[in-house]
Amino acid sequence: MTDNPSYKLISADSQVVEPPDLFAGRLPADVRDRAPKLETVNGGSAWVLDGLDPVPLPRTAATGSGYRSSVRTNGKPISFDDVLPAVFDPAERLKAQDSDSVDAEVLYPSADLWDAIRSLDDRDLKLACVRAYNDWIAEFSKHSPDRLIALGKIPATTCEDAREEAVRCANELNLRGVILDSWPAGGTAADPDNDPFWQAASEARLPVSLPYAVGAGRTAPPDGIAPGLKPPMADAAVPMVASGVFDRFPDLRLVFAHADAGWTFHWLEFMDIAYVRHKHLDIYKLADPDALPSEYIRKHCWFTFHQDRPAVKYRSKVGVTNLLWASYFPAAESDWPDDRQQAMRVTNEVADDERQALLADNTARLYGLPGYEGGFDKADLQTFEPFVHY
Repeated sequence: MTDNPSYKLISADSQVVEPPDLFAGRLPADVRDRAPKLETVNGGSAWVLDGLDPVPLPRTAATGSGYRSSVRTNGKPISFDDVLPAVFDPAERLKAQDSDSVDAEVLYPSADLWDAIRSLDDRDLKLACVRAYNDWIAEFSKHSPDRLIALGKIPATTCEDAREEAVRCANELNLRGVILDSWPAGGTAADPDNDPFWQAASEARLPVSLPYAVGAGRTAPPDGIAPGLKPPMADAAVPMVASGVFDRFPDLRLVFAHADAGWTFHWLEFMDIAYVRHKHLDIYKLADPDALPSEYIRKHCWFTFHQDRPAVKYRSKVGVTNLLWASYFPAAESDWPDDRQQAMRVTNEVADDERQALLADNTARLYGLPGYEGGFDKADLQTFEPFVHY
């Protein structure tokens, strides 16, 4: 923690809603006629893509939180005219942050729209959509780059496309991280064909965010997800440890986004116990013979949390450094414009220095925000209690 922190509250996972002209105004002419279009469907606005079901706007985009959405929208579709300007206008976004007493936000796109785009069988269109979004969110962030922390999308096309876009996000667009919806080479997390992408992200020190599910199917969390349930994305971690991904790319950092973190300590303990019990079988060997799988995870992975007292209570098991508070604005879990109150409540039993780390410093260091460019010291990534001694 810095002596005089410039940030008191940072959301490590918030969202934008893409404006209607995003694709029509930015895609190359040869794919523009196939671009997603925001149209009126069943009385509300929905993205229309050829051959797919319409993707309606999330109702919480009109209210900023789930508990208001059910009352104000009555479960009916919303039009783009109903949505809060803060979800697509950077100047309005800063006002929404101020009303919420939030100093900065890490910004993610609309998961349902991008799940639809990812499912298209049209490489040129998918790549063009990703590049258009990344250009737009970079411009959005430029309005206040220290408060609007933009992440770039990685195309679900080829590993070379993924590598090139990661480099562009870092070098041309100055984005702070990237979002990976599917494995770059199209196989599994442990596939060595993914290495060109991992290398690019590691060299650029770009944190790579994994959504609730990564690979096939829906990446957005289902309604009613509970903090105690392990998200599908967690299944990527052990293969990456076992296949040596983190050994080959020691600066690689992953963010397990939008799934809370209350499941992590049991998962980490089970992982270590299973490894110690079965390591004599040579199922896999770690490069460091004295290490445990959870040590790799806690040196390379971060977890967002919101309504998650178990994660906060057992923070020493997960790693105080590895937890990132998130408002999830304007998703259903958000408490906007009362997120500061929620953040204080969920950390009310935490000492001041650790509370500062959970609510701001960890995110600021991970993304290299002003005053935190040095990131984490080696000792910072060892602030956890071991599960197994042997």
